[in-house]
Amino acid sequence: MKIKSIAVIGALVAGVGISQGVMASSDCAACTKTESGEVRGVAEGSVISFKGIPYAAAPVGELRFRSPQPAGKWDGVLAADKFRSTCPQVKDPLEQYPFPGRVVRGPDGSEKEIYESEDCLHLNVWTPAADQKKRPIMVFLPGGAFVVGNGSSDFYNGNRLASQDVVVVTINYRVGLFGFMELGAISPEYAGSGNNGLLDQIAAIEWVKRNAASFGGDADNITVFGESAGGASVNALLATKEPSKLFKRAIAQSGAGNLIHSKRFALEAGKTIVGAGGFKSIDELLKATPEQLLVAQEKAFEEAAIGDLLFAPFVDGQVIIDEPNKALSTGNAKGIDLMAGATQNELNYWSLYDSKLRNMFTEETDFGPATPPIPEKYLASLEGRIGSKLDKRYAEILNTDDQNIIRQAQNDDYSMIQPMRRMAERQLSQHGNVYLYRFQWKVPTSYLPSGTPDLGAVHALELPFLFGTMDLAWVPGGDAVEKEQRAVDQKLSEQMIAAWTNFAKTGNPNGPNVPEWPKYDTSSRSTMVWSEASKAEADPESERRKIWAKEAFTSFL
Repeated sequence: MKIKSIAVIGALVAGVGISQGVMASSDCAACTKTESGEVRGVAEGSVISFKGIPYAAAPVGELRFRSPQPAGKWDGVLAADKFRSTCPQVKDPLEQYPFPGRVVRGPDGSEKEIYESEDCLHLNVWTPAADQKKRPIMVFLPGGAFVVGNGSSDFYNGNRLASQDVVVVTINYRVGLFGFMELGAISPEYAGSGNNGLLDQIAAIEWVKRNAASFGGDADNITVFGESAGGASVNALLATKEPSKLFKRAIAQSGAGNLIHSKRFALEAGKTIVGAGGFKSIDELLKATPEQLLVAQEKAFEEAAIGDLLFAPFVDGQVIIDEPNKALSTGNAKGIDLMAGATQNELNYWSLYDSKLRNMFTEETDFGPATPPIPEKYLASLEGRIGSKLDKRYAEILNTDDQNIIRQAQNDDYSMIQPMRRMAERQLSQHGNVYLYRFQWKVPTSYLPSGTPDLGAVHALELPFLFGTMDLAWVPGGDAVEKEQRAVDQKLSEQMIAAWTNFAKTGNPNGPNVPEWPKYDTSSRSTMVWSEASKAEADPESERRKIWAKEAFTSFL
């Protein structure tokens, strides 16, 4: 895997593109008809890709801050041969984008790269053939803390997954204040705007269902899968009305229901963001340029103690009918197969933003003093229930006095690992087909520059393995080491691709090239541990789990 300047996260794969626009003729082998018109894709190895297809109308003008509307029709053939857009956002250095944004200079002289096009509700499809066959469909929801990220990226290229005889779809949805700013406290007419990004996802899934046959897919066998904000989105979708009418299976990666906001918080956050921009009315918000709105968003981040947790779907009682964990417990998603999991060292991902790769949740970094994710009031309550100091318990379990390691493990458990487990158990109580995993592969020290700290299996590190988009062209140590390490990493990637696509096909990840993976239950607690020697383990790190055994992990905002 190629090393970035500060650490290894993933590989960037070159994009495929020819031209863009609408053509007059449809006489081609890679063409198919959708409800809006004909599209022409391009061959990518053994599959065909169709990129940049509108699934909803551009949310511009009066449609800004409104729920998604149907896409318009076009004449001729739409050239679906390259990614078309990224929804408005400030560029994140750890995200991959299909093309450069516009560089702007702030009042302090600093430069940022921004994306401004609101005509961004597009999706991308990879299919073995547009032949009317009924293949399983996998719809991927990208992450990015609901403030950055996009499905128009070859980091999420669906080629390798689609080669397993499935149809793969990646989508863009509105992020930040464009998709998750609740304006109900500003104008009742805009109540529910804070769930527009989630409504975009629903609109995309519904478009996929209606057009499934055009891409050789089965409208009745859709799996939604997502990581980080995408995983939290899966939780939110499971808490909508009758989610089984949208999809049959779900895979939630490193993003649980505790990230979903309450209505109270969403309303207050909306007022905070509008105030940060100095806007006095909805009319001013509609007239503002995307850049002006992004400036207001950045200012709101600076003023809010919770940073990028400012945005997320919220329980409005209309789209999301209840807190996701409660909805699962009461059978709202009964009948939906579930796979869920987390990485071993989730929060070390945010160390990648620091010049010295320090953990911002446990030590002072470029961004200031540590900001522990576990609230003090909750921590005191938890320690009362377990009858011991949390630091002491973890020191005993980990057999270390290193406070940094101790706190990191606590934070990983609290924020991601244990909430994903509890999600699986809630669905298990209503539907028995549940699988749990833990991703533990970490970057070999031989890959890293001397002195680079071992960050372990950070948040999102499973993605290049899952999509098969790793760049293994450079591994130090000579041809023998290179060949050996490539083989190990490639095997893990092939195992995960097989497991995810098998699950999409049948609800069971097992099959050739996949280590035996039993269903999860509360007796054996069998968990697939993805690593250089992947295998299922019974109740891994059981003592850590027991500390959190009775915790609800409901929304904290």
